[in-house]
Amino acid sequence: MNILFKFIGLGRKFLAICGFILLSSVTAEANVLVQQTPDGGLQPRLVTTADGAVHLLYFKKRLDRPAAREGNLYYREYQAEQGRFGQPVRVSSEAFNLQTVSISRASMAIDGEGRAHVMWYLPREFEYHYARSNPERTRFEPLRSMVTEYTDGLDAGGDVAAIGSQVALVWGAGDLTREHERSMYARFSDDGGATFGAETMIANPDLGACACCSMATDFVSGEELVVAYRSAIDGTGRHMQVLHLQGVGEGITEANYAPVHELQQWEASFCPLSTNDIGFSSASDPWLVFETKSRIVQMNLSEPGQIERVAEPFTETRQKNPTIAFDKDGNYLIAWGEAISHSRGGRLNLRLFNAQGEVRDYQLEEEIQMQNFTFPAAAALPGGDFLVLY
Repeated sequence: MNILFKFIGLGRKFLAICGFILLSSVTAEANVLVQQTPDGGLQPRLVTTADGAVHLLYFKKRLDRPAAREGNLYYREYQAEQGRFGQPVRVSSEAFNLQTVSISRASMAIDGEGRAHVMWYLPREFEYHYARSNPERTRFEPLRSMVTEYTDGLDAGGDVAAIGSQVALVWGAGDLTREHERSMYARFSDDGGATFGAETMIANPDLGACACCSMATDFVSGEELVVAYRSAIDGTGRHMQVLHLQGVGEGITEANYAPVHELQQWEASFCPLSTNDIGFSSASDPWLVFETKSRIVQMNLSEPGQIERVAEPFTETRQKNPTIAFDKDGNYLIAWGEAISHSRGGRLNLRLFNAQGEVRDYQLEEEIQMQNFTFPAAAALPGGDFLVLY
């Protein structure tokens, strides 16, 4: 069923084709296509590689057990000429129960050989599983359990990053009753995920680490990895910390924290259950989107002072689970959910910006209610349009 939209401003038009909701403008540089995750999937993650290819990871419930939440992760690549995603490839060699909270979501990265690397968290088992594909991404190897030493207090999803033949798996751990002493840990591979080094603490334990907030990581270069996570200073200083690790290829040689801006600070005695996302601009600058005090914030990690709130909510409700995507011309889109609970999908909202960071005159007037247990994902398509899945 198609959902109709209106745009505020002159010259707007609406098209609905092939199951997509197409938001367009006479003067806009790109269209925005909004669609439910293919195959009835949930919790989509979209990754765009340097060649412009778009890759999708999602969870799908088993058809033979429709009443249960058990299912598997699947991978699909976007076929630009056909304007749709290709055939699904199963990622997880063992079925597992979908977690109802977004902080447990799976993550994916694509390395220089084309391999897909996927990491996901199983709260009931307190395990992080990992699987990698062949270079053609037509099959995945059997899953591996990747964390055996630093398993105390595992309570949220980790993240995976890849560049060239390097792969990084990052997560938070430590006593749940002593969040101010928790830290971030990682395992690194320099052979495309065939083998990984030892589990290593990479963050300052004096900052703590929020127990039930997930984090984001990505390679800025072959020698630098950025990790964005929420601290727990004295159990209440749940600020967004940005950690830059240098010399990753040879073993970490330096670890520096970026200054904490006022919009990154969040004093709270409770766990915010937040997620964040990293995307790269056309100038290769890493951008971070995250939540502070129930509002979505955007930040250029190459210019720490360039930080601001994204938009006001439809109503005075909490904004959560942001995603960011850039096109080749520098335009970018940020999408998120509002009025979200542990199981309720919430209402989709988004903003579109030009390369100068100015808001383009797009605004949804009609409501898109996301499925329960899910969140949005965004990517720029090869033809220049933006795609938002939920």
